[in-house]
Amino acid sequence: MNQFVRGFSVEALAEGVMNTLIITLGASLVGTVLSVIIGLIRLSRLWPLRWAAIAYIELFRGTSLLVQVYWWFFVLPIFGIYLSPWTVAILGIGMCHSGYGAELVRSAIQAVDRGQYEASVALNFPRLTMMRRIVLPQAIRALLPPWGNVLIGVLQGTSLVFFISITEFTAASKLAANATGNYLLFFGVALFGYYFIARALITPFVRWLERRLSGGFVREALA
Repeated sequence: MNQFVRGFSVEALAEGVMNTLIITLGASLVGTVLSVIIGLIRLSRLWPLRWAAIAYIELFRGTSLLVQVYWWFFVLPIFGIYLSPWTVAILGIGMCHSGYGAELVRSAIQAVDRGQYEASVALNFPRLTMMRRIVLPQAIRALLPPWGNVLIGVLQGTSLVFFISITEFTAASKLAANATGNYLLFFGVALFGYYFIARALITPFVRWLERRLSGGFVREALA
């Protein structure tokens, strides 16, 4: 019996960690794409688009992620829209954190020296070319350090998806603790597990990107 419980605990934790990593990766990709799009729209000269972006940002930054997940999973079916738990987890967490990311994108673009814009206008660069070749490479450098915090927030947000029946790291730790009665061990594993993923995977990845940027990687990628 003890052997079965230990085996169950290890298997549940392994599945939970894998689910957490998959959701973190998917939600990070969704959040990154939406952050760039909404952040650029936030700077639009057209006020209907600009105000729509502001409303999006305020909605997702000003409400609870858990309540948002509940809306996606429990409320949308009332209107005939049914989403799987995995879709809700990835889209819900990604969209929530894109509200924070969009503001980072906006502030990073606005932090680019005004002279860069004026020089681009003087050289008769089209606006799209100016953004792609001049503004965005500089903005991305300023954006990356705080972007790591957004990615860590995505990781932490995955702990809420067990409410919609996904066995991620936190839920797996709870199941293992209930099965063995060893709450100190398994919640300790969860505590340090999240810390390890944040500090050993996400933070080094962001720092690697920063080093690549210092070598002109962004200009090559956007060329």
